[in-house]
Order: sequence, then structure tokens, then C-alpha cells
Amino acid sequence: MKKRKGFTLIELLVVIAIIALLMAIIMPALKVVKQQASAIVCLAHLRQVTLSWYQYADNNNGLVVGANNRNAPGGGYYPWVCTPQTETGSDRGGTVGSTVEEKQYGMKRGLLYPYLEAVDVFHCPGDKRFLDTPLHPSYNNGVGGWRSYSIVGGMNGEEAGYVRIENLNKLKSPGDKYVLVEEADPRGWNINSWIVDPAPDGSNWIDPVAIWHNERSNLGFADGHAEKHRWVDEETIEAAREGKINAGVKLGTKDLEYMKRNYPYESLR
Repeated sequence: MKKRKGFTLIELLVVIAIIALLMAIIMPALKVVKQQASAIVCLAHLRQVTLSWYQYADNNNGLVVGANNRNAPGGGYYPWVCTPQTETGSDRGGTVGSTVEEKQYGMKRGLLYPYLEAVDVFHCPGDKRFLDTPLHPSYNNGVGGWRSYSIVGGMNGEEAGYVRIENLNKLKSPGDKYVLVEEADPRGWNINSWIVDPAPDGSNWIDPVAIWHNERSNLGFADGHAEKHRWVDEETIEAAREGKINAGVKLGTKDLEYMKRNYPYESLR
């Protein structure tokens, strides 16, 4: 009879060690590939939203859609998306918390939805905030944010030391001015507009940017194009990771100057 051969214990341990080593090498690479794939989808979504933003102005004599969130259009407000709300229109935008469906109802009632007719384009596949409760202690009800993009305050949103633009004829160099950013507001949804202080001595932006694409974010520009932007300062990346949301956050000089230089507004006050 032939003697049956098999692996010795040492050989099995060596094989297991090799497999573990290969997995340790492959997993980070797979994570990067996944982030790159979600970035491509996100860029396509953001481009659609940016084009709808431009189309709205083009169809309304240059009027820029409102960057702040309201319960419903009317009374001089032109919200691009509305606050989270129930199917019957009851507001859920406070600290009461809201579900993904309630957030989506608000998007459907905004003025840009007729140009898109799909809520999925408001969401980046790398944005997983909706799987958990909001990070901010004052808004720890419902689920985290689902809409991944915000319009900047300088485009008919919140004012902070500058005069906002309400009509496209006031905008210069649209190809250089971003109007939509990926935002990771920790309060359950991206509240109102995204702001940076564009003054020469300005040293902060208020809400955290999102870094769902390997320390990069997608930006939508006023001429309708969208592109991926890489953050270079560790202070910026740390603030984004931690979801810091106050004016005292220290930001990297290069990142801050880029966002100030390309932030759209009519004039400083």
C-alpha cells in the first residue's frame, strides 16, 4: 500500500501565514479601489445636481436658487431642497430627528428636484452617515445625514461678512467658482448652506467638508462641471474626520486659501 501524504502542521501554519500576509496587503488596496469607484459615481451625481442648479437659473432670468433649506418654497424663499419632513409635509428639520425617507421627502419638495426626478443623485455612495445616529450631541435623534451635498452661502445662502449673489449676472469667472461641496454635517442633515469666511484675515469655515474619497472631496462649479479636490493639510483632514463644526477649528493654510480664493460672493461688507 502506498503511504498517503499530507501537510504537516508546520506547512499548514506557513500557508495560513502567507494567506494572512496577502490579505493584509490586498485589503488596503481594495479599500482604495472601492473609494475610487464611489468617487466616480459621486462625481456623476454631483455633476447632475450642479447642472440642475445652472438650469434653474437659466430658466428663471438668472435667479439663483436659494441655498438655505426651508420647509417649503414660498414667501420669497426659493429653497433648492427643503428640510426633512413627513409625507404630509410636517417639518422634521429640528432636533427631533428624521429618517432617510423624511430627508428624501424634503429633497423632492425642493425646486431642483423637477430637473432631476431622482433622489439618489443627492447622495454619495461613500456617505455612510445614515447608518448611525448623528454625531452632534444636540442632534442625537433619528439617523445621520443622507444628502451629501450643500450649496455655498455666497450663492443666495447665508451671509457672513459678504454680500451674497442672487443673480448669475453678478458672478465672475464661473469656471473657477465652486457652488456645491461635499459636506459631512454631524447634526443629522446638512443644515442650510456651507460657509467660508473669504475676507483676507478669514481663518475658518463653519461646517466640515467630507473626505469620503481617500482624503479628497468632489466640488461642483458654477459653469456646470464637477471635479475631485485633494486636501493637503493634516489640520483640514483631522477636522473632517472628527466632524468638527465650529468657527474655532484650526484649518490648514493651503486648503483654506484655496476655498477662500474660489468662494463665490458679490462683495465683502
